[in-house]
Amino acid sequence: MTDGLEIALQKRADLDRYGSNKRLLLALQLMLDIEDIDTVAATSLTDHPNDKSCDLLYIDRSSGRVVLAQGYESENTAKLQAPARKAASLHQAVNWLFNKSEPDGVPDVLRVAWRELHDALADDVIGHVAIWYVHNLPESQQVIGELEAARDSTYAQLSHGYPGKKFEVSCEELGRERLSAHYENSQTPILVSDTFTIEVPGAFEERGDQWTALCTSVPVSWLHERFKQHGAGLFSSNVRDYLGSRRSQSNINNGIQETVLKEPTNLWAYNNGITALVHDFSFSGSTVEITGLGIVNGAQTTGAIGSVPAGNIGQESHVLTRFIRCSDPETVKSIVRFNNRQNPTQASDFRSNDGVQRRLVREFQQLGVVGYSGGRRGGAEDVIRRPGENHLSAEVAAQALAAFHGESGVAYHEKSKIWEQDGIYSRVFPERVSAEHIVFVASLLRAVELEKAKLGRIGAEARTEDEVELFEWFGLRGSIMLAAEAIGATRETLVGEAVSDPYVLRFKKNVSMSEAAKAWEPIVESLLAFAPGQLRDPLVTSSLRNRQAVDTALRNFRSQVVAARKHNRTTYEHFVDQVISR
Repeated sequence: MTDGLEIALQKRADLDRYGSNKRLLLALQLMLDIEDIDTVAATSLTDHPNDKSCDLLYIDRSSGRVVLAQGYESENTAKLQAPARKAASLHQAVNWLFNKSEPDGVPDVLRVAWRELHDALADDVIGHVAIWYVHNLPESQQVIGELEAARDSTYAQLSHGYPGKKFEVSCEELGRERLSAHYENSQTPILVSDTFTIEVPGAFEERGDQWTALCTSVPVSWLHERFKQHGAGLFSSNVRDYLGSRRSQSNINNGIQETVLKEPTNLWAYNNGITALVHDFSFSGSTVEITGLGIVNGAQTTGAIGSVPAGNIGQESHVLTRFIRCSDPETVKSIVRFNNRQNPTQASDFRSNDGVQRRLVREFQQLGVVGYSGGRRGGAEDVIRRPGENHLSAEVAAQALAAFHGESGVAYHEKSKIWEQDGIYSRVFPERVSAEHIVFVASLLRAVELEKAKLGRIGAEARTEDEVELFEWFGLRGSIMLAAEAIGATRETLVGEAVSDPYVLRFKKNVSMSEAAKAWEPIVESLLAFAPGQLRDPLVTSSLRNRQAVDTALRNFRSQVVAARKHNRTTYEHFVDQVISR
């Protein structure tokens, strides 16, 4: 019998290009609710002949998470367990990756990954490190033991290298049963079936056609007890679970804890509250009784409260709460979908009602060929089932715009600041930006990612010398965004005339993302031949934050493109026939 996860995996043909990493990427998307997995894969996959036992390194400054993962796909699914040696090999990855001394004898692709990780650690934006072993076989105690050893070694290295900073390090074997359970849990809104009695100051009911809700205020102490008792089981419909608290100006979870500790009586006024699905509820006098509990909005509030020491939880603090009873499956799905906004640090959420974003959503709807979220996200089902080929997330649109218009460093290193800082946001999304221009630049980014994937499908022994050099360059962190900026910097050479306002660039025809990426393909293939020689230094010696190094590399790249224009004239002319530049 094939379970739901395996069916979902089979349907994800868009992930086939990643070969044996397909399951690993689906796990990352499922566990962290990543909307555009292709852009993440292009940066995070480190699978390499000399990868030092690190198939994937995902670094997310916005959420404060790092994921180090090893993947394995067995052709014989009747085996009783995955190879423990693959889990044991994670020790090697931990030793070079989390050691504060820059590693020797590792490829540039891994050295750049190490540098990015330690820049984030030094900036104190990382609070949680997860170590995963993802495979398609049953879990085993032998593998778990190896992962726990890698976890403890990671914690020791971080504590030694960054004394005084707080880290949580977890490990998980995401084998066939456990990953399938995560998937099924994401489809099941209520896992906790216990009956609870709560003392409340009052309550009232609201009703809809398919649902009934009880609105009340629950004591913080009750939430604290539930989190200690059930943990992530409370959040079965929220694939992110609780993200943890870290000290950051934009981190709301830490702010919730500060309020509980210092201003407990103000928490009700400061906090949005909690929405939970229940099987049943009743209210009498000052007592509420509920059966079943699945929090669909408020995971961060609950987790932050649950992480405060018990002795600091007072009875005077309450949180506004809605308990919703609904037996209609489709309505339940809608309740989960429209309430599931658990991650307050995803800055694009705060711009989803911005005038520019609302207009762009309407423009994309009028185009009718590309879906655009405008900062609004769906639930777990949307993330897992969405094919991705013709859907464009607001985050990727922002990265593509920033990179194409000369800010690859922002696009790669500071993507959340696009949404958080008005100055950057207005540069990336000026009033004149159009849906058609976003398709133009985002499809360039997609074409660059596809070029990397195409090289990856060529066997190492079959690659030409030029292909080897380009594939190694693609392995450097930030290369995708730098490629988009570099090609954007050659726009006048490509179209053969001055471009006074690059935001007017767009395709003549109303094309889908895949069609637009195909139009870019010959340009990308032609121009990126210069990338290993001209765009390597800023990625290897510093980072995209070093604007002087980036500008020097771009000048050299542009000079090469201009010099080769005559040779590539046919390619350029075919492209410009499809483009409007004024």
